[in-house]
Amino acid sequence: MPTSTPEPTLTPTPTPAPPTAPGHSAVTAGGKHTCRLDADGIATCWGANGDADKGQADPPDGAFIAISAGYEHTCGLLPDGTVLCWGDNSDGQSNAPAGNYSAIAAGHGHTCALNDSDGAAVCWGSNEYGQTNAPSGALTAITAGGEHSCGLREDGVAVCWGDDHYGQSGVPAGEYVAISAGFAHTCAIRQDDGGITCWGTNAGGRAPASIDERFASVSAGKQRTCAITNEGATRCWGSRYDRPAIPVASISVGDGHTCWLDGEGRFGCDGSNRYGESTPPNPTADTYASVSVGLAHTCGVRTDKTVVCWGANSNGEAAPPEGTFQSISAGIEHTCGVRTDGRVICWGSGEELALPPRGRFRSISTSGGHTCGIRTDGIVVCWGYGLGDVVPPEGTFLSISAKYNERHACGVRTDGSVTCWGENNADGRATPPEGAFQSVSTGSHHTCGVRKDGTVACWGSNEYGQAAPPEGTFKMVSAGQEHNCGVRTDGTVACWGGHNEHGEATPPQGTFKSISALLGHTCGVQTDGLVVCWGLNQEGQATPP
Repeated sequence: MPTSTPEPTLTPTPTPAPPTAPGHSAVTAGGKHTCRLDADGIATCWGANGDADKGQADPPDGAFIAISAGYEHTCGLLPDGTVLCWGDNSDGQSNAPAGNYSAIAAGHGHTCALNDSDGAAVCWGSNEYGQTNAPSGALTAITAGGEHSCGLREDGVAVCWGDDHYGQSGVPAGEYVAISAGFAHTCAIRQDDGGITCWGTNAGGRAPASIDERFASVSAGKQRTCAITNEGATRCWGSRYDRPAIPVASISVGDGHTCWLDGEGRFGCDGSNRYGESTPPNPTADTYASVSVGLAHTCGVRTDKTVVCWGANSNGEAAPPEGTFQSISAGIEHTCGVRTDGRVICWGSGEELALPPRGRFRSISTSGGHTCGIRTDGIVVCWGYGLGDVVPPEGTFLSISAKYNERHACGVRTDGSVTCWGENNADGRATPPEGAFQSVSTGSHHTCGVRKDGTVACWGSNEYGQAAPPEGTFKMVSAGQEHNCGVRTDGTVACWGGHNEHGEATPPQGTFKSISALLGHTCGVQTDGLVVCWGLNQEGQATPP
């Protein structure tokens, strides 16, 4: 394997979904977009839609029996066996030749299919490395990777063609029952013992020589490989992000994200969500009055004042009680809400669920270990564990924020000044500037507030740019761990700071009326009342119902 050739930086990584009759769901993760077939074979795609509107996330009408997402194009297999592709066609990868096919696989700049009559592989698109020069003979499976393609013959022998700079086309001897081509590596399930053999680049551990467990399917991506055991458990190796914790029926690894379906067709993703590739469109179009982001769950108050939560629920934090609410605050492993009659109720687990004090409240803010609320008389009270120095000062307040941790809290007094209390350290997170504010939001080691004139001021740690807000005027701001998002006066959203590893600081277009940010994901209520989320989605916290 040459050592002087750098690893390619372009990113395909599709793994084709196997053909399926209408009535069975399927999911396929591409470069920076994702597509899904519902039970009727209707395709829905989301995420990046390509430069100059290449349209890889704009599927045509009609039903499909299989779908495969490439880097910037997507192909589907119609019930009559013909292939229809959409998106980037700069290398002819979307110009499917006439004919009837039984399987389809979209790669970076090329596509392959199996002829329905004789099983021969037919490939089209970019051929710089011979990735469309398919060998003769019948194949039972086909997969397209970065710049190479692979297939299985009837006797289980695997064949690969195209780029071999990293040995991704150099198939080890043996017989296989399934195969998946990633960007610069390939993995296959062995026929004799059900284990997995991989070849090609093993940077980051994405292509170990052997995984000795019995597997039912495998999907190779750019920097990661995932496989499903015979019992439905998921095993992943390579880049470090979460795998599904529940048994799944199918899985597909894309550029920086992985998506799966369970046996009932329920959807989940993890990894990158910078382009919305891990967050499918809202299927029910419920309308909301407000939304609150927790660590790995999200809760929202619908316009009918009922509460719905989604995401992690291992401690009951996403299982709200019945009844109507005026506001909600999601914490780490618990959630609290103010009912329409002003009473506070919490659910989830931990000592922070200590019985709320008596009285009526107008707002509430939940952190990792405690909760603070403003009574109807403007007095702040806090309860839970880890209070330490987080004891509210005397006086009356308009709003309060203690939503990230138990170490500091801030509130806007009735005269518009901001008072913070608790741990301050050297970063100054609890030392607000002078002036009149309309709202305040606490992050991990920083705090941000919207002044009366609409400008945003932040103080505390600025290690990741979280305390350097953009210019302009805002309606509100929400501080997360290392990033912030705010709704401008024109309704658009601006985010700043953080690593943005999962796209939590890359808001979608559109206009919003409120927003909530925390650790790795952000959610906002659009002006039409729909909730949109972006960022980390490994527990479904960025997939509103």
